[in-house]
Amino acid sequence: MAEKLAASRHFFKVMIPGFQQKLKLPPGFCEKLKEEKSREAIVRSRKGTWKMKVCRNVEGGNGMMMSLEEGWGAFVCAHGLSVGDFVVFEHTGRLHFNALVFDLSACEKEFLVEFKKEDHHHQEPPQGNTKIKFMRSNNLEKMSSITLRNPADQRKLAWSVRVWVEETPRLRGRMDRGWHDFYVANKLKDGDVCVFELNPRLSRRPASISMDVKILTTLV
Repeated sequence: MAEKLAASRHFFKVMIPGFQQKLKLPPGFCEKLKEEKSREAIVRSRKGTWKMKVCRNVEGGNGMMMSLEEGWGAFVCAHGLSVGDFVVFEHTGRLHFNALVFDLSACEKEFLVEFKKEDHHHQEPPQGNTKIKFMRSNNLEKMSSITLRNPADQRKLAWSVRVWVEETPRLRGRMDRGWHDFYVANKLKDGDVCVFELNPRLSRRPASISMDVKILTTLV
């Protein structure tokens, strides 16, 4: 039960044509929040905080559906969202969410922050290949294996997974031996999304890389 509740705090949305006007929340999440009557949602990301108008409509067999409309466009522009990007939302209570933005490389978008006295959220767009920069900045191209952990797993298990890195012609990495064990133990299925986050506390040694893996299942 604890794992199910932890997973239900998250959902993700892929940006498809027309996403700039509004964002529909998944039916399963709308059902979870059906008792919430607020007309305003708060969405926080690395770039700041946005207030968005919440609209409700009855859609056939899906029941009451909710969408983020007024204010969503500003979030889209601020994060440079385009078709194929996806956003992972974490529900933190009421209609409050934390958001992580990912691009077509499947890596989190980078935003360089320029702190100013009157503007704390002005940032420049990322440059270069995010996936390559992530691998090189964390020495993943030199690793033969990494350790994976699922923060939602009450058993506190860890899986050692072999990593292959090759440059053909661009730097690419893949996981093989040990990944199947992680896949089975965490009951992954087609359509699930895994968000990999470097765990600095457990990756202090030069030859040791540990990553926390948040598993997001599609709510239907």
